[in-house]
Amino acid sequence: ALYLSFKALGIKENDLVIMPSYSFIATATAAIHAGGSPWFVDIEKNYLTLDLNQVAKILQKNTFKKGKYYFHKKTKQRLFAICPVYTLGFLPDLIKIKKIAEKFNLKIIADAACALGAKFKKNELAKYNDAVCYSFNGNKSFTAGGGGAISLNNKKIKDKLFLYSTNGKVGDYLHKYIGHNFRITGLHAALGLGQLSNFSKIKKRRKKIQKQYISFFQKNSLKTFYAKKDTDIIQWFNFFVCKNPKEKEKIIKKMNKFRINLKNFWRPLHLQPCLKDYLKTDLINTSQVWNKILVLPSSNNIKLKDLKFIKKKTFILNLSQ
Repeated sequence: ALYLSFKALGIKENDLVIMPSYSFIATATAAIHAGGSPWFVDIEKNYLTLDLNQVAKILQKNTFKKGKYYFHKKTKQRLFAICPVYTLGFLPDLIKIKKIAEKFNLKIIADAACALGAKFKKNELAKYNDAVCYSFNGNKSFTAGGGGAISLNNKKIKDKLFLYSTNGKVGDYLHKYIGHNFRITGLHAALGLGQLSNFSKIKKRRKKIQKQYISFFQKNSLKTFYAKKDTDIIQWFNFFVCKNPKEKEKIIKKMNKFRINLKNFWRPLHLQPCLKDYLKTDLINTSQVWNKILVLPSSNNIKLKDLKFIKKKTFILNLSQ
């Protein structure tokens, strides 16, 4: 979905795509496969989404305008898009992103893999973005077992995306574009339609799980992050922030003895060996938080008694550190 969106919206070789370093690697590799080049920026101190103040500052300081486009002063690369990542379902200020994009003539391609069902100011996300890319992977809140979808508000781009995803086919073995066979399979689509009919129940269930965890965090002074005002989200995973990485690893190890599967989360993109040479900004907030995040069991099907058991053991182990 991300790759097709970059291509259909007109990315050119070596164009810059602004994105948070705190993301899954597909955000960056999709842009690279499409011909672009990621520019890694920081996340906000109290949230896990793009630091929009930093984005505005670096664009003002490090770019120049030529014609209708902006270019990086040192590398001379054209700025093409901003790619906000809706980390764990959380949304940044989409109105502020749109203002930045309009000022610097950027496309907005949202990585909403974790943000199924989310709304901003009661509106669908496509209102604020050129393309919104969702994932139906097996571990998501809403799943088809695989595949994904792109939400748009432009019919011409939709038609172009469709052609790119169907081998550029415009007629009986007649092909206009060099495309791909990126269509979701019939089997996956059937699974997705089955889940779609239960989506309101899934959303209600996940919000109930989230409420249970948040209450637990607040009672026991465990640090976490919260959704911003004017957003309606389904949080993909529930998590808290440990005091330090060593504490986190101790908790994971001890909880495994109780058959409670706790997880580390993303390693920032600027720390990936294959991405180390791409542009990056100061990443203070990303560096301080990424290796302290501890993801808790958050399945739709988790039982109330299991939730109580997880919270009890987590609290005891956290106090013992």
